[in-house]
Amino acid sequence: MVTLSKPISSGQAQAYHEAEFANAKENYYTEGERVRGEWQGRLAERWGLAGEVQEQQFTRLSEGQHPSTGEQLVRHQTAREYENERGEMVRTMEHRAGWDATFSAPKSVSLTALVGGDSRVREAHHESVRTALDEMEKYVQARIGGIAPAQTTGAWAVAKFEHDSSRPVDGYAAPQLHTHAVVFNLTETADGNTRALQPQELYKTQQYATAVYRSELAAHLQGLGYQIERGEHGQPEIKGYSHDYLEASSPRRQQIVDHMAARGTSGAGAAQIAAHQTRDAKQPLSHEEVRARHQQMAIEYGQQPQRVLREAAKRDVVELGPGSSQRAAHEGFSYARERGMEREAVVDERSLMRDALKHTMGEARLLEIRVEFERRAADESLVEVERRIGAASRAYTTHEMQGYERELIERMKLGKDTREVLADGNVREQILAENGHLSVSQRHAVEAVLTTRDQMMALEGVAGAGKTTSLGVVREAAERAGYEIEGLVPTSRAAQKLAEVGIETQTLQRHLARGERDDDGRKRLYVVDESSMASTQQMHTFVERLKENDRVLFVGDTRQHEAVEAGRPYAQLREAGLRTAYLDEIIRQKDPALKEAVQQLARGEVRAAIGNLDEQGRVVEIKEREERISEIAREYVRSPERTLVVSPDNESRREINQRIHRAMQAQNKVSAEEHRVHVLYARQDITGADRQHAQNYEKGDVIRYSKGSKPLGIQAGEYARVTATDRKTNIVTVKRRGGEELSYDPRRLQGVTVYRDNERSFARGDRVQVTAPFYDQTLANREFGTVEQIDKDGNLKLNMDSGREVAFNARQHPHLDYGYAVTSHSSQGQTADRVLIHVDSSQAHGELLNSRMAYVSVSRAQFDVKIYTNDAKTLGQELSRNVTKATALQEAPEIQEVGQRIGRSSVNLEISQGLHMS
Repeated sequence: MVTLSKPISSGQAQAYHEAEFANAKENYYTEGERVRGEWQGRLAERWGLAGEVQEQQFTRLSEGQHPSTGEQLVRHQTAREYENERGEMVRTMEHRAGWDATFSAPKSVSLTALVGGDSRVREAHHESVRTALDEMEKYVQARIGGIAPAQTTGAWAVAKFEHDSSRPVDGYAAPQLHTHAVVFNLTETADGNTRALQPQELYKTQQYATAVYRSELAAHLQGLGYQIERGEHGQPEIKGYSHDYLEASSPRRQQIVDHMAARGTSGAGAAQIAAHQTRDAKQPLSHEEVRARHQQMAIEYGQQPQRVLREAAKRDVVELGPGSSQRAAHEGFSYARERGMEREAVVDERSLMRDALKHTMGEARLLEIRVEFERRAADESLVEVERRIGAASRAYTTHEMQGYERELIERMKLGKDTREVLADGNVREQILAENGHLSVSQRHAVEAVLTTRDQMMALEGVAGAGKTTSLGVVREAAERAGYEIEGLVPTSRAAQKLAEVGIETQTLQRHLARGERDDDGRKRLYVVDESSMASTQQMHTFVERLKENDRVLFVGDTRQHEAVEAGRPYAQLREAGLRTAYLDEIIRQKDPALKEAVQQLARGEVRAAIGNLDEQGRVVEIKEREERISEIAREYVRSPERTLVVSPDNESRREINQRIHRAMQAQNKVSAEEHRVHVLYARQDITGADRQHAQNYEKGDVIRYSKGSKPLGIQAGEYARVTATDRKTNIVTVKRRGGEELSYDPRRLQGVTVYRDNERSFARGDRVQVTAPFYDQTLANREFGTVEQIDKDGNLKLNMDSGREVAFNARQHPHLDYGYAVTSHSSQGQTADRVLIHVDSSQAHGELLNSRMAYVSVSRAQFDVKIYTNDAKTLGQELSRNVTKATALQEAPEIQEVGQRIGRSSVNLEISQGLHMS
């Protein structure tokens, strides 16, 4: 795989070159004292860099200088400290020399190349790295400066250093083939000017580069006679090695795993921290001694590298014919297209290529995948969209997605000015008189909704403006006007809010799954809450099924989170002219200073809002992750009632939950007597397209069949565990709870959810959340409660926040987790007295730190907010990131607005008089 470091300074780069990159002392299969680096890249070629990397060339490039002349090409900044206008000491970073892109071979490949001594395998790694770097280079961009967009140059200079061992653990340095590719912070624009790199595209290309490396490596290895199988993380492993030998040859990995287990942490971010904290001091071991220890371990495990080599030598290499590889490329790209368009209406070409390469895993080469890609673009099964300014890559949609969006907009426009007002003047007057508690903003929004003559309308409300209260009044009026009211929501938690104001509600997915109903002539008003979280396909199907007497009120906030699936139909309908009433008077926040910050976030003024919160003392900087999470736990325990913790990703959420659980026990706020419970959590990485292919299932996965299967004899709601998969025949084998094994093609089944299992230790007093609907107990997904009782057999009694008490055995419904911390997506729709927010900009989940996360998280609080971060100075910048989904049509007509924004007295007057607005 490919890992890309944070930027390294010129001083760091030069120190690493001397002590790490070019030092052969800990490269035990390398002769001599130095590792011979190698140059790669178009910019390196232009500057005459070829062959071995010279120290002077490396040093000059790390300083932003020409490698031959020493001319300063980009501004060089030295690290310095100064006092800013607020009296704070600020330290600037030394010149960014570049980034370290590390290509790590799978463990079986390292063993075969190094312990087995097959130099051809080492060359296969070398060539695969070269190909992947060539692909990465195509997307290199120059930072132009100011507000000018980045410019794609496709040129860089890279110094590569191949190493053959991992860091020692207890004196043992395991064989580990890997390449450090130092990407220098220099590129050249079309006009010949030298510029610094724009690093954003490097990180965006990282997953694609990993797929290229793995695919090419798999193809090379199969060409050498080795059989390939897909590893735990999708990497190509050489068949023939036992799990025990691979684990014994990975002590560094086990050291990191043990370190995390001892601290209750998990995930990539925690692993990165553990890697730094567990580094053994380097030991002066001779090359002969280390190689002898590698051979001794091989003997202990039955000389597996030698056996694998012998079997490969005997094996007839079957060359993939053009027909076979072309067919694989076609199938791989069909899968990539389906997978990509499931979650995005517009997909970057790197994502499409990545998924096609991952799917084929060496059965088709990069060039063949690229040819298939261009063929799809030419025959318009992929439709190229206009490239946004500064984009490094082409992007594509489909005619199908464009059709969904176009038909949705057309249906909305056809319903304009075609209906009677929702409620006549008498009903409106009565309702408003009976609900004198409404704010001015709420009153005018209700009036706007009740006077609309359109089939569809929107109610756009900022967070905490009292949308639910307003909807309760709309319900009363519509029912008096003869309408049946039905609430629809993309998430089951949102259904609870509408139920509080008398609107019977179900999820949009469940409503659509019932199929199209007959037109019985009844008048219905559908209230679609949290509309911004509905996908284009869901919204298209819903609107397509509307009957003549159906009316729709879409309710949402376009600055909050969007759907996981493709599209942003609510925002797109508004942009296309959906008449919209507004609620923009915030009433949730009771603290004036906090309210001001939320108002800034609602207007998109993220940096100003974060600066405001910082001045209020509500931003806490703690550099070290473990210390920061411990402080969040301590702060939670000080006042746990009505306190919510928000963290952007599930990895950190789980870590914070575990830490709070322990802290609550330490303060006797949760019982010390706990019981371990088997729980399931959904695989977030697997899509609907993935579920159709056996290779995407992993041994040990737990599958839930929500619909069941009569032909296979599977009951609805049944669980089974994956025991084996066959990629070639596309067969998944599972073991049912009774012990019976069953094999099937996953394309035959619908309504399948894939989980991984884990354990949680719950105790009386623990706050918990339900992580999947439990229909037997009428519990919604993300419903919260507190453990009242639990025993060793998993029998639970929960006091739910709704006031209900439920009792069941965890084996009946293993979808539970701690409920102290949630992601910002899960927090949407919640209200708490106090919110503690975790923001770590140093971790690998940077795309989750954005303006939507900031707005949703902060606006949950009524009285107080605290943001805990590793870097307060860059916090505003990190949270200003825009993550708005693209649309296939990319049309944005002017929004037609009705209703109330503070100060629109003429609009308010027209609505109150019952006049129709065009």
